Amino acid sequence: MKSRKILRTLRLGAMVLASLAVVSTAMAQPYPNRPIKLVVPFPPGGGFDGIARPFAERLSAALGQPVIVDNRSGAGGNIGTEFAAHSPADGYTLLFANDYLGTNPNLYKSIKYDPVRDFTPISLVASTQMAIAVNPANVKATDAKSLAAESQGKAIQYGTPGVGTSPHLFGELYAFTTGSRLDHIPYRGTGPAINDALGGQIDMVLVTVPSLAQHIQTGKLRGIAVIGNNKRSSLLPELATLAESGVKGIDHDVWYGLFASAGTPPEVLRRLREATATVLRQPELTERMRQAGYELTPSTPEALGERLKTDLAKWKKVVLRANITLE
Repeated sequence: MKSRKILRTLRLGAMVLASLAVVSTAMAQPYPNRPIKLVVPFPPGGGFDGIARPFAERLSAALGQPVIVDNRSGAGGNIGTEFAAHSPADGYTLLFANDYLGTNPNLYKSIKYDPVRDFTPISLVASTQMAIAVNPANVKATDAKSLAAESQGKAIQYGTPGVGTSPHLFGELYAFTTGSRLDHIPYRGTGPAINDALGGQIDMVLVTVPSLAQHIQTGKLRGIAVIGNNKRSSLLPELATLAESGVKGIDHDVWYGLFASAGTPPEVLRRLREATATVLRQPELTERMRQAGYELTPSTPEALGERLKTDLAKWKKVVLRANITLE
């Protein structure tokens, strides 16, 4: 009987040692040694995917492991972001976010993540600009100053992809700064807002340049100004910036960045930064994004972190002044 107990003890010990050996071997393998999940907190097929998927494909090549885009949409990006925030801090679940990360905490009362506390910045990836465009039959204005003047006689209705989106908040900031009378008309996405501007159901639309470029170039909509980066868009080089139109100090571009869960090991973060920098130096990707209306913007983790903190502070003021709340 005693020998049986000893035998069982020896077997159990052997199993424990074997398990520790497996864990030790796994830990000793360099990162990454299995597929990586890139969480995109918006539906497939939108503007996010146009950047995230080419980036993921090249990041996969740089890391030597598949980088799989995982679209987890809902609640203005909060569902996917919460999932990423509470995933293991091992570098195998990353978040591909944009400036909603600086607006949502000011808008939603019961948000379940802290963008500064729960994430570690890796790098900015890309940016794009927004633009203001009007229906020529509804609005006579040709630039930002004449638009502000025209809105004094009758409030101008402007459409955006929804309440609390960057275009909506920028529209509020633009109205405060210029004294324009603007009525916000929220839509469920960029496409419906543009369609109603084309049809004359609303006067103006404020969305990203890549979404508007074709309609401005064909004359179906009249471009008023480009917003962001304080420089003209490569897609709409003839369209002046807000600063050139005499409206200074409120430019805001739409940025995209890569984040890991807080607590991710330093060696993993270093590997991710190196691979991301390699991807963002590729001339072919740079040109592809430029033609689509995006600019690759590699940065230090500190620069991305500061950008996020700046956005959180800026949009908090706008949200409070406009009294915008979301459940």
